[in-house]
Amino acid sequence: MNILRRVEMLEAVVPNRDDVEYKLVLLEEGESCGDGRIRAGLKDWPSDRIFIIEFVSAQEKSRF
Repeated sequence: MNILRRVEMLEAVVPNRDDVEYKLVLLEEGESCGDGRIRAGLKDWPSDRIFIIEFVSAQEKSRF
């Protein structure tokens, strides 16, 4: 399964109702969560409504 398909699956399960909206932010390499939010124009968006996604290689996976 490629990365694009995985993101599409995440978007499909993120609940978006009339009164509440959630956003996905894909971090670029070396970018912090705060920088990603600003780049996505979500600086003032509620934190509990943002999904931050970072893709890492298998070698980097061990740091989590």
